[in-house]
Amino acid sequence: MMGVKCAAVNKILFCILLFVLFSCKNENHKVDRGEIFIANLDSTCTSEFKYSDLYKKVTAIILDNKEVMLTEISKMLVYKDKLYLLDRRAQGVYAFCKDGSFVCKFGNLGAGPDEYVSCNDFGINADAGEIYIYDMAKHRIHKYDIFSASYKESIIIDKSIDIDYIMCNSGCLYAAQASNRNEEKESIYYLLYQIDVKSGKKIAQWFDAVYYNKGWNDELIHGNIFYNIRENKDLFVLGLMDTIMCIKGDAVFPFLAIESERLVQKEDFLKDEKVPTSNPRVRGKRMMSLLTRLSAQNKIYQISDVFECDSMLYFSCMGRILYFVQYNEKKRIAFTYSRVANDVLFRMIPEYFQLPKFLCADSMGGYYYISNDNLAELKYFIDEDNISEKLINRESIKELNEDSNPVILYYEYKN
Repeated sequence: MMGVKCAAVNKILFCILLFVLFSCKNENHKVDRGEIFIANLDSTCTSEFKYSDLYKKVTAIILDNKEVMLTEISKMLVYKDKLYLLDRRAQGVYAFCKDGSFVCKFGNLGAGPDEYVSCNDFGINADAGEIYIYDMAKHRIHKYDIFSASYKESIIIDKSIDIDYIMCNSGCLYAAQASNRNEEKESIYYLLYQIDVKSGKKIAQWFDAVYYNKGWNDELIHGNIFYNIRENKDLFVLGLMDTIMCIKGDAVFPFLAIESERLVQKEDFLKDEKVPTSNPRVRGKRMMSLLTRLSAQNKIYQISDVFECDSMLYFSCMGRILYFVQYNEKKRIAFTYSRVANDVLFRMIPEYFQLPKFLCADSMGGYYYISNDNLAELKYFIDEDNISEKLINRESIKELNEDSNPVILYYEYKN
């Protein structure tokens, strides 16, 4: 009984701390915080989550390679009936139909006014019918018509901020800074900004990294950091944040926080790791040193791959292994899994195989992809008859070769 009381008191104090930190560090807007979900990762742990409990089938989307060759899929967004893909290596944003047929490319590399020097990220402003391409080299965002792919204009981003990622919600433009490259000790490193879509000026800023990123100044390995879960409702989580934030229009507020006895804390960092640096080699060395140390200590950190289905929130957390978490928003219970069985793709789960990488999700299912490097592995499992009959379009995979584009796997929800 005493343990139950202590747990209740700890949870109340945890909520109060979240409210205080958010209220103090939300520099520009006062928003309705709402009722935050809390997922205790130590409460209900189990061994295996089966894909078949969530998905009923998977469809292979073969991307046409007659006009464009992709080296990777760095990011994907779904808008209406099209798939929009970013390839950071090839430096471009491309549109495909859901059957894999190529539609168009947005802009080109170059020094012209309608061209970009680098293509680091992109976002879709559905309200304006535009695609925004972030050019880090020029510190600009280039706007293109989403239907015709024609260039419209560019905006120069506020020079007082450094950003790495962008996202649009309800016509509002948001940007995230993944690492602090400013070596001035007095400077405050914020994780999230709102930028005026016309002038490029900073409107608002949130989440001092000292509090929300545990004082960590360097980047971690990220896939997505923005996750759309409903129309005009996106989630944001970056680096070592233990709270997933919700973005809705110009409002930003906490959505779900994780708690665990093994959750990474400020005290887990070495003194020199807290000093900002603009040297990419030093940042990279620090990151690898930190990840090795946290893994050895079996710490839990870095929320990723977030999606929602039928009042269930799903996400992953790093540790000594990759944990998969299922949070029931109605019952407010978290289930933490140490293993995921992809029994929708495989007949028998292989002992060793490369997991498809999560891209994004829509209301009907989740999108993953298999890189060119792993196509041979997938074809091997097809030849061994170890690919499930739930994979649609499997025969087309057999015809792929090293010159093919990456394959997108679309897992359709059961309900």
